[in-house]
Amino acid sequence: MRWAAGAALLAALPGTAFAERPPEEKGVLSFAVENDSLSSGADRNYTSGVKLAYVSPSEGVPDWLESAGDFTRAVSGDNPDFWGIAIGQSIFTPENINAVPAPADQHPYAGWLYMQIMVGVEDHREGSLRGRYLDTYELEFGIVGPSALGEEAQRGIHQALGAPDPQGWDSQLSDEFAFAVSYDRRWRAARLFGDVLGGLEADLTPNAGVTLGTLRTEARLGVIARVGQRIDNDYGPPRVRPSLSGVEHFEGGPLSWSLFAGVQGRAVARNLFLDGNTFEDSPSVERNPYVADFQTGFSISAGDWRIAYTYVWRTREFETQPSRQDFGALALSWRL
Repeated sequence: MRWAAGAALLAALPGTAFAERPPEEKGVLSFAVENDSLSSGADRNYTSGVKLAYVSPSEGVPDWLESAGDFTRAVSGDNPDFWGIAIGQSIFTPENINAVPAPADQHPYAGWLYMQIMVGVEDHREGSLRGRYLDTYELEFGIVGPSALGEEAQRGIHQALGAPDPQGWDSQLSDEFAFAVSYDRRWRAARLFGDVLGGLEADLTPNAGVTLGTLRTEARLGVIARVGQRIDNDYGPPRVRPSLSGVEHFEGGPLSWSLFAGVQGRAVARNLFLDGNTFEDSPSVERNPYVADFQTGFSISAGDWRIAYTYVWRTREFETQPSRQDFGALALSWRL
């Protein structure tokens, strides 16, 4: 199944994706994995997320997405500069995976198998090579429930690792098509210092966004602080929603590295994985309306490759959740 999903994504890439390109015109292929085994190692709540994504070179928007410019011109003042496509899977479980049935006061079992289509608009004022902000518009859609193959994925991984077999998947959310549309803006708003101590730089990158849909409805606001060398190489590493995310694009070239720390607050009006199925009775818990993610990590790129690791500390998402959650995120990106 994983090979089939990867083949489907690669088939969607432009036919010239693997041809030799000038550095400024290369697209980026990224693989991101988020898992509690990359931090505390305990299966609970949001336990796993994987995403394979491709983002096109600048001015690489295909004809079938050109009509998105009618909308982006009204909000961002320009046509899309690039586009992206992604496929992924996320898995959610209660804290006690040995209980049958699953505990009613813990996170419901759920799998989410999805596709994302995105366009991005970067602001360029007064001939600047790097924009003052980046706007992204995204459509996410897919299936939640047994057809999302969350049970098969988790049990397969646990069997390979010799971990306990989760027992409560019979109580997972039912099959349901879900979608969400998202808008995010990321600013390059504040350079703290640059080119000191042998090229060391630091900046602040604020971000704000909103998501509407049957999958998730929320508003968010956050900021990331970075220190390193050539830190304006990117807008932060790629992540899996609803995490405090960056963008797949990075410039490549000489060594670039950064240490970063950030926070994002979210006001949540709907979360399908906590509120339960939209049109039928299902397991659910009482959702907290306000959630925050705190994160820290590093990113290193050289040539056409980038690797990044992020440690995330997330506040309680529902009333009966006994404590906050932490997990790790690892992302590998290749310019091609």
